[in-house]
Amino acid sequence: MTNKIATRPYTEGDEEAIQDLFELTFGQPLSETYWRWRFQSNPVGPAFIELAWDGDRLAAHYAASRVMLAIDGQETLSGLSGTTMTHPDYRGLGLFVTLAEKTYNAMAEAGSALVWGFPNANSHRGFVRDLQWVDVYEIPFFRKPLANSSPLSAPTGAIVELKRVDDRFDGLWDRVKQDYNVIVKRDRRYLQWRYMDNPSERYRLLAYLDGENVSGYAVFKHYKDEFQIVDMLTGQDAEIGMQLISQTAQIAAGESADTLSMWLSVTHPLHRELERYGFANSEPITYFGMRALTPGIPEAHIYNYRNWYVTMGDSDVF
Repeated sequence: MTNKIATRPYTEGDEEAIQDLFELTFGQPLSETYWRWRFQSNPVGPAFIELAWDGDRLAAHYAASRVMLAIDGQETLSGLSGTTMTHPDYRGLGLFVTLAEKTYNAMAEAGSALVWGFPNANSHRGFVRDLQWVDVYEIPFFRKPLANSSPLSAPTGAIVELKRVDDRFDGLWDRVKQDYNVIVKRDRRYLQWRYMDNPSERYRLLAYLDGENVSGYAVFKHYKDEFQIVDMLTGQDAEIGMQLISQTAQIAAGESADTLSMWLSVTHPLHRELERYGFANSEPITYFGMRALTPGIPEAHIYNYRNWYVTMGDSDVF
């Protein structure tokens, strides 16, 4: 190890070293296809990535993906923190904090109002203690056994499965964005990139049709013995959400899944309705936190979980 470790932003060609460090850190490969999709092809823009080097050896990595939020209907640039990693030989040197602060400075200069994310059990303490993150909530799974519990009513609406996200989803977003205080911008480009173009996961998309309009959608995937509703968006009509969940449950039962799960705030009107059918909070529990980066951001507003609409798909884990 040299006496001086150099830090700098990502430049083209660093991805091979990033892939190697990822595999060493997490014990699984990171394909270049997935890396470019996640960090370079995002329709909001490329990720902020800061690297620490000991000569030509990558010692540490910090990244935040650009995410457009709607805060009270106003578009606000933010960053989703993810893929924090330090080579075992360089742990304990404070590289995590150094790279994070450099990333946050770059984000603020580019107009990002906040950084947020879902720290795991290993990194949570460091985010709060060393980076001044605010713990906003601990998000449980909201899960229903599909056998031996109250069955959901059969869907009766016009629900179709789609292979692509079309312009009708922009119309849905424009109609419902004011219904949520803080929410990731879920327009056509974002949904197509996040789910349908994802190179490593197979997501399926259900749309609730009202004539020529899409009035709601649900994105789900089959993970082990469970169906996970990773994203859903409707307006104030809870019945549309019930229809989409019922259709997903029907598909899940047909594919012999044991459970159906999602993230759903207890303040959402669907939460109380779904409790009637056997949904209940359960493990795993996910930390949700953030840090304001600019003085103009309404901190009391964003640090209140009741103001957020968050689904599994807002995390880079699902």
